[in-house]
Formats: sequence, structure tokens, C-alpha cells
Amino acid sequence: MGRITEALKKVSDERIARIQKKPEIQYVVKKMENTGINEHIVSFHDPALPIGEQYKILRTNIQSLKSSNNYKTFLITSSINGEGKTVTSVNLAITMAHDLNNKSILLIDADMRKGKVARYLGFHSHPGLSDILSKDVALDSALVSPGIDNLSILLSGPVPKNPSELLNSRKMQSLMASFKEKFDYILIDSPPVMPLTDACILGPMTDAVILVVQAGRTQRGLVHHTESRLKQAGAKIIGAVMTNVEYHLPQYLYRYVHEYSEYK
Repeated sequence: MGRITEALKKVSDERIARIQKKPEIQYVVKKMENTGINEHIVSFHDPALPIGEQYKILRTNIQSLKSSNNYKTFLITSSINGEGKTVTSVNLAITMAHDLNNKSILLIDADMRKGKVARYLGFHSHPGLSDILSKDVALDSALVSPGIDNLSILLSGPVPKNPSELLNSRKMQSLMASFKEKFDYILIDSPPVMPLTDACILGPMTDAVILVVQAGRTQRGLVHHTESRLKQAGAKIIGAVMTNVEYHLPQYLYRYVHEYSEYK
């Protein structure tokens, strides 16, 4: 093996090792005391972090859609489980609630099988979406507040026997209509697309779908298949949020960001 071949092989092996290595978290969250909100919810604990700024950019993009197309209901989903859709949903909801225009935000945990919004926000057992759809629980008694102005939460509730059928019911459609009258923005965290039909049921009920994709994990073909399923169901995909991205920040730009964050 020649020297050039050996050098190329070494570079290739090092690159593969970097890709396979689990990326380290590049930020430190200043978790507030006396709160049950998970430290991954940076929009609550430390919104000035660079990752918090990314949620603000996403908020601005969504606000522009409301101005141009009057979009107000958004489904947030992913191809498979564990891509970060719930963390994205909660962070985005809090970021939108922090906007100085005082718009009312509703975050719905529509994953009635494995809902995680309650865990991230520190809620315990409470009536939720499944109770409203399957029982005579009133909407007002099911809505909860995480102590953040302008933000209301509808948890998933106890696991029902027929979550897909409940989501596909006339009661769910009526519920969505009442939400649109009551809130300025509605964000729905749904189950992943590929293993279940729930997201394809909910997608057409919303104005737009945001797809969460985890870098380095979700295969391109799987994403395309997910898009096809949503479009076939009549849902409108407006874009994607990529999570778990590891990137290099040029030194001059890093210095600018650091100095700007220190500016008061």
C-alpha cells in the first residue's frame, strides 16, 4: 500500500470515527430551581443560548406564515420515535409564548399512546385529550398552565383503547374548530408517522406540518416515505427541523456570538 493510499485511508478512518462518535452537548443550561421543567427545555431555562435563538428563528418563520397565509394550526411530527419532536414542540411553544405581542398559544400532546409533554413540563396525572374525546370532561377543566404567560397545555391523558379512532372522530374535528376560535396559535405534538396512522389523521386538520428529522440517524429514504404518506393523506408539509446537528462555528463568528451574548 502506497503512502498516498495509507494517508487517504487514515483520513477516511478518522472521519468515520468522528461521525460515529456520539456528539457532545455544546451548551450548558442554567436550570432554574424549584421547577419541574426538564433541562432540555432551553427556551424556559436559558433562551439566550444559541440553540434558543434557533427556536426564535423558527418562531419568526411561523409568524410570517400567519401573516401571509393565516396559518395558525401546526402539526409537529417525525418519521420514527426518538427524533426530538416533543422537545422541539415544547421549546417552540414556550418561545412563541414569550413573544411580546402576547399571542395565546396552545400546545396539544396528541400522542395518546406515549405522550411526553407532561414529563418535560413536570406535570403529574391530569385529565387530557383522551378524556375529552372519550368522556364528558370539559375542555376548560383539562387545560393546564405551566406558569408561563400566554401558554396553555392540553396533555395526552390516560392511554385509551382506540386512539386513532378518537382522533378521527367528529368530536376531534369539533374540538379543533373551538381551538381555532380560542387561541392565536395551536401546536400539536403527534406520534411518529411510520409506525402509526395518527399523524396522517391529524395532518389534514391543521394548516401545516413541520417534520422533525434527527441528523445522522434518520435515513433519507425514510424521510421521503414519511413525506409521501403525509401528502397522500392531504397534509401540507411546510418544512423540517433537523435535530442533533453537529457543526463547526468559524472562530471569527464564534467570537462575534460570544461578544454579542455578553452585550447588555
